[in-house]
Amino acid sequence: MTEFAQDIRFALRTLAKTPAFTALAVVTIALGIGANTAVFSMVNGVLLRRLPYAGDDRLIHIVQPSSTRPDVGFSVPEILDYRAQARELAAVSEYHSMPFQLYGRGEPQRVQTGVVSDNFFNMLGIRPLVGRLFLPGEEAVGAAPVVVLSYGYWMDHFGGDPTIVGQHFTMNDRVHTIVGVLPPLPVYPDANDMWMPAGACPFRSEANHMADRRGRMLNMYAVIRPGTSFDAAASGLQVVSQRLHSSYAESYPAARKLSIGAVPLRQELTQSSRPLFLTLLATATFVLLIAAANFANLTLARQMRRTREVALRSALGASRARIFRQLATESLCVTLSGGMLGLLIAWSGLGLLRTFATRVTPRAQEITLDFAVLGFAIAVSVLVGLLAALVPMFKGAPSLSDALRAGATNTTGGRRDGRLRDVLVITQVVVAFVLLIGAGLMTRSLVKLQQVDGGYVTRGILTGRIDLDWVRYTNRNLVSQFAEALKARMVGQPGVMSVGLSSDFPLNNGQPSKQPFLIRGVEPSENDGGPQSDVTIVDADYFRTMGVSLVRGRAFSDADRDTLAYPVIVSQRLASRYWKDAEPLGREVSIDRGRSWHPIVGVVGDVKQNGLQYDFSDEIYLPFSAQPAGDIRVLVRTTVDPQTLAATLRTAVREIDDKQPLSEVQTLERLRGLSLSEPRVTTALMMAFAILAMVITAGGLTGVVSYSVNQRINEIGIRVALGARPASIVSLVLKEGITVVAIGLLIGVAGALASARLLSRLLYAVAPTDPTTFAAVALGLLAVAALASYLPARRALRVDPVEALRKV
Repeated sequence: MTEFAQDIRFALRTLAKTPAFTALAVVTIALGIGANTAVFSMVNGVLLRRLPYAGDDRLIHIVQPSSTRPDVGFSVPEILDYRAQARELAAVSEYHSMPFQLYGRGEPQRVQTGVVSDNFFNMLGIRPLVGRLFLPGEEAVGAAPVVVLSYGYWMDHFGGDPTIVGQHFTMNDRVHTIVGVLPPLPVYPDANDMWMPAGACPFRSEANHMADRRGRMLNMYAVIRPGTSFDAAASGLQVVSQRLHSSYAESYPAARKLSIGAVPLRQELTQSSRPLFLTLLATATFVLLIAAANFANLTLARQMRRTREVALRSALGASRARIFRQLATESLCVTLSGGMLGLLIAWSGLGLLRTFATRVTPRAQEITLDFAVLGFAIAVSVLVGLLAALVPMFKGAPSLSDALRAGATNTTGGRRDGRLRDVLVITQVVVAFVLLIGAGLMTRSLVKLQQVDGGYVTRGILTGRIDLDWVRYTNRNLVSQFAEALKARMVGQPGVMSVGLSSDFPLNNGQPSKQPFLIRGVEPSENDGGPQSDVTIVDADYFRTMGVSLVRGRAFSDADRDTLAYPVIVSQRLASRYWKDAEPLGREVSIDRGRSWHPIVGVVGDVKQNGLQYDFSDEIYLPFSAQPAGDIRVLVRTTVDPQTLAATLRTAVREIDDKQPLSEVQTLERLRGLSLSEPRVTTALMMAFAILAMVITAGGLTGVVSYSVNQRINEIGIRVALGARPASIVSLVLKEGITVVAIGLLIGVAGALASARLLSRLLYAVAPTDPTTFAAVALGLLAVAALASYLPARRALRVDPVEALRKV
């Protein structure tokens, strides 16, 4: 311990004598470790940390795929059968989510409610933060209606009031009692404001629905029995599924190809974020590798200036292990200091990381700088410090006579030293090239995504959601009356160009969903299950409001009120796919397996209904006047700032029905921006890492060339004395720097080609081998290398040949 303390004091004194080296090394390490710590905090919080549920490794989501959908859900009888027959499962719970209207607490509110079995929270091992959770028997139809609040809703609307338990409020037409509050949990399976037992849901608890095996509106979650493997549980589910298919063949038609599957809950919570987070972690690791190589180069240069000191210590009896310990102590002082600064950098960006992660995972709030992250930062700091200390040891021990001559101006340094430094710089160039290629591809992808024409306009459109209370709006006429009254009030407002109503609209966070349909006179193919399309309900002014072009035929009118044989409009892509060059107008389609047929009266332009990153979708549009949607999306196109009409829209809804809430009021332009926020932040992070890597690499290259110039002062002086022109001196120095970078680029191309393919899932309309990106990055790095080499070259031009020759 005495020697260790002595080493630390000596290391601090030595580092204090070279403040420029120390500051540069600490900052370099801090940037590398800060980037890695920040990204690792995301990986740790989302991918590595256990779920905040008991037995997280045994929780599964059971799905029932079909020929058209990845999960059609389950009916109440099916869930009861699996609960009774799947012996590998310790508990089974149903789940679905639906909106309700909440009254009696100020303005009416639309609350998203999770509907579950009474054992749902016990199955997850969740304990209430306040009050209690559901009791056995509370899911029975007719039980007293109770609810549990989510933590976020409790904090936002009740200010975290602990006395909320026992209070009552009206939700739709029933009085509910608040019995508890959940702790902070991932927003999963949906962003629910509150939870209720299954029997309290008026739709699920209808007698005919509870007995209908085809009424699949529920999700199923389960926990595997202790000691049972996932594969065994999956096999058990297959056995039950085959038994049900045999016993109730009419409920499992062969054409639908219904099957059974299970997904571990941990996998489902991270499947969308895992590729992105691992890509960012690999990027940050590359930055750390560059920082470590640069620090090793700085350390090597510094040790070359201390050759005499090391040789004298060796001559006086110090072993190589003792010398390494001293070098390692100095190196660790630098890297641990850089690690602490890196932690501060990571901590300062924690809020931004959580905001970014919210777009791709429900576990964003679990991203913290905990002991695991702290241990990671310390471990990386120690590892980088020890590796950097090892680099000078590869030089071999110089003889004492050579060491005593080291530092004289006529000593040019060993070739082995130069090669080692060149290898370190080449490593930096290779990694920087890979990072810049990744950032360049992401940037080009983002640019193309921002330029996408979705087939509609976004500027000047205000959107809002009116989910009509199904207790009071019990038929189509009442829904139509509300819709007509709303349009009448809004159309006459100053600045309003048109008002459209629909069941959905682009940029509405919709997921690609396909609904089968039939074409009159065309038999569906058994191989592909027949034609499929998105189905959207729109009113007569929807296309004009959204700027969707009418290609041929006509749009809907208010006269299209026949609820049986109503007309439909199709997208141009669908028309081209199924009718090719034939005329689709007048042809008939069915969306209810042939029970009713509907003539096509118009063809409209294609739209990216499910997001800008998806292809144009096949669309069938139904008339709102004939099939009014209770969940209304209102779109107001204006000549003024759309936000100025938000209050007007709220007032219009309140005047028609003061118990009807209006929610999700925002502009279509903002929704487009939100849809691009994830690729924007991802690109910004990767670009920041790439630029950081390039700056560190440029600094390392400048140091190598500067050192080379310093070692060749005498040679350069002789060349100048013999009449060498300044251009030849600059060319000599530039050649050395650019040669090192060129070698790195040649090696980096192979690495970039291999790593770029890993980014293919994150790219839009850009090939992972895009030649433009590769050429631009290569030229950019060569330009940086030329600049980094030119600065030392200018110093070489200032060499006084007389002084240089005098020292030979």
